[in-house]
Amino acid sequence: MAVAALAFAGAPAGAAGTDLLQWARGLPERFALSGSKVEPTYVSAIDISRDGDVVSILGGAPAWAERSRETVAIDAGGAMRHVVCPSGMTCDSPPTPAGFLSTAALISKSRTGALHASIEAEPYGRFSVLCVPAEMLGISRPILDPCFEITTGAAIAQKNRFSNRFDGPSLDPVTLTFAIDTATKSPKEQAP
Repeated sequence: MAVAALAFAGAPAGAAGTDLLQWARGLPERFALSGSKVEPTYVSAIDISRDGDVVSILGGAPAWAERSRETVAIDAGGAMRHVVCPSGMTCDSPPTPAGFLSTAALISKSRTGALHASIEAEPYGRFSVLCVPAEMLGISRPILDPCFEITTGAAIAQKNRFSNRFDGPSLDPVTLTFAIDTATKSPKEQAP
């Protein structure tokens, strides 16, 4: 597997009006990122990865506490299921990933052909992101829309609909480090 660190300082801003379905279907099948999320009383380390049909997050705890992992698999038809369920959470029904796991929902919806929108990229620190209306990803009555880093599709930020700011749970763009598999891309399927 050819893994290359991405240099995002000069990352392209993306074309205005990016076709969401075409973009999502062309994302790399593998990436890993690490970053920090600032909580009111501590900083938590967050690791997010995609390995083909599996998206995983590890984090959500201060340095002195055990971090938790949640992992979701997406089949070829877009159905999702938990592979790893965090302790204290019930994972009997199909997941509706939100927040940093929104990449799983993005992959799922792209496989069902349900991403019919054109979205303009916007800056988030030194990155470019596409902020997708959460309803398109299966979230009911959302306040926050997930924002995906344009090169990998990783959900790194959330934008508040009322303030129009990145003030939901978001990773500090200064702390983010990425790696992607440059040898493998998702298949570019035709819309059904």
